[in-house]
Amino acid sequence: MLQLMLFTEVKDIDGKEEKIRPKHIKADISDPKHAREEIPNRANRILKIIISAELVLVVLASCSLYRVWRHNVEVHACEDICSVALASASSCMNDRTVQSVRKLAGSIAEEIYEYAWTTEKLEYRTGAGMSYKSAGTLDKDKMIKRTGITNNGWSRISLDDKDYYIPADTTSTEIPDSLPIADGIKGEYQKYALSLFPDFGWDETQLAPLINLWNRESKWNPRSHNKRSGAHGIPQALPGSKMASEGSDYYTNPEPQIRWGLKYIARRYGSPAAAWRHSQSRGWY
Repeated sequence: MLQLMLFTEVKDIDGKEEKIRPKHIKADISDPKHAREEIPNRANRILKIIISAELVLVVLASCSLYRVWRHNVEVHACEDICSVALASASSCMNDRTVQSVRKLAGSIAEEIYEYAWTTEKLEYRTGAGMSYKSAGTLDKDKMIKRTGITNNGWSRISLDDKDYYIPADTTSTEIPDSLPIADGIKGEYQKYALSLFPDFGWDETQLAPLINLWNRESKWNPRSHNKRSGAHGIPQALPGSKMASEGSDYYTNPEPQIRWGLKYIARRYGSPAAAWRHSQSRGWY
């Protein structure tokens, strides 16, 4: 019988005060299904339990804390299972076990697909932990594509069609205030356009040229129509019926207009910045 015994924290609400009290858990975790389903229900601060042969890795909420059991004995607890701190446990865990813990902690727990922003300047790495090689640096407020969350809480990101990893709590889905997004409904159109940038390989530096370009063309008004030429919508497609390829409601719906406009820019100029330069020199794009 493989048993897990640990103390965890449970928050009690007493009026307006939150009190932390220890809770002792003892459970048979010989059955992986029982370990993964039953114990998290009994200890709400346990996020995940992973079993690999004789190895038990418990991922706790808050502080990304890990506790590791081997042969029914706790051998290590640390805040970053992939960090140098893991090396200090070598007397308790053999190399094979250390590698198993690293692999389990850095494997993907949840597949996601979303665009986020870095909340600080940081290094991205080849694996989910500080012991992995740094592959480069991301500035604060950098737009990134996040594709997964690892068991140790790191984010997997995609850069140039390659996977890299950044620490937990270094991204946000909130658009930074530093970007020139307009207020009101026009701003919502600009946010939608921005969300499509990674599909074209563009970053947030292309937003200002796009805003300038379509401000000149239509002031981001999906109902804007040039009676003389027949150009229509936010991108001023000529004729407007070209945008039907993105949706039958193209005439009044800003989303198919924006999708069509971005594809047109990518195909003809490569980027909004190049299209804006052309518009400035020629008066059209």
